Amino acid sequence: MNRLLAAPTAALVVLSCAALSPMPAAGADPSAVPADTARYAIGMCYDTENPLPQRPAVFDYNCDGTGVLHDMAWTQWDAAGANGVGTDIAVQCQPNCAQGPRLANPVVVHAWNALPSSSSACAADARFYADMTIAYPHGAPPWIRPGTQWYTGADFVLVDGAPAVHFSGLTSNCEDQLR
Repeated sequence: MNRLLAAPTAALVVLSCAALSPMPAAGADPSAVPADTARYAIGMCYDTENPLPQRPAVFDYNCDGTGVLHDMAWTQWDAAGANGVGTDIAVQCQPNCAQGPRLANPVVVHAWNALPSSSSACAADARFYADMTIAYPHGAPPWIRPGTQWYTGADFVLVDGAPAVHFSGLTSNCEDQLR
């Protein structure tokens, strides 16, 4: 199975929020939380029994270990968006994801369009970046082919001339995704 075929089922970018975070009051408008007190999250899977990660150094954008950003250094993390650099360590699923080599590539990550979740399970102050690009300025993994689509909501594009993947329409249901 190649990476492109595995992606629709195994690589859904799922956002989660902390189960221990305060819940919105009944009938409260989650968008009423001021931007300066909101907490922001980027697409990743994590244990909801832990606090919502802020500026994570490592996160699994495929939610299955086949694509993990490492050594992330964030220059921005707020209502306007998140910008960071790090290393993508992803599995080339050839001949399959279990046997494929891990490839390390420098990346530039940008996330934006912070929105509250429509789920009442999410903390009132949680905002989730609905869009994210992972750009490969020094060369991309072989499956990144600008102009093609990985799965609905994951398109291969160019960002500042670099091959990239754009994840769009990311949402969170704030349910535990790891159990």
